Amino acid sequence: MIFKNFKRDINYSSGFTLVELIIVVGMMSTLSGLLLPSFLNWIRVEKVNSYTRELREYFRVVKLDARRWGSSCQININTISHNGVQKDRNYYGYKVECSDSSTKINNIAPAINNSIFQVINKDFLITPNGRISSDQSIIIVIGSKYHNSGVKILNCLVIQSPTGHIIKGKFSQNDWLTNNMQVSQKDTNNILSSEKCKFS
Repeated sequence: MIFKNFKRDINYSSGFTLVELIIVVGMMSTLSGLLLPSFLNWIRVEKVNSYTRELREYFRVVKLDARRWGSSCQININTISHNGVQKDRNYYGYKVECSDSSTKINNIAPAINNSIFQVINKDFLITPNGRISSDQSIIIVIGSKYHNSGVKILNCLVIQSPTGHIIKGKFSQNDWLTNNMQVSQKDTNNILSSEKCKFS
């Protein structure tokens, strides 16, 4: 008897109506359509900034290691074609060869992937006292593969010769970019110059 009265007193909710569900789904799709491109652009910009920071620190460590062991280190760029980084593999933008075999510099190089690209004006040598043996400063430009779809960031690193001081800035010229930028390459058209790198 008690259980029968108890069942009668329970109010069953009828749930959402079809109109309410359509309105909620419409609002969610509108919000995701507005937020998703901004979120993707933020991720792509952060990938460029992260690689730039890692590369700057890596060259600083190479200079310190050259001084520590009294060795000279030749830094050459590894050319990697557009979308040339295979999945689940570590690809490095630079090959470092030092005269002292005690250095393990290649083991800590920042890995590069298909979502970014880098261009350097020339290969260079770090001397045993941590200086740059080059007749001009080394300029490296790092950007996003998606530069045509909203990510307009172009970072640049200038390694001053002969001091080896590394300065980060923004590269001002972008009319030389193409849709199929190589992941890693040397500047063969003399586009890169330290005057185009604007320091903040």
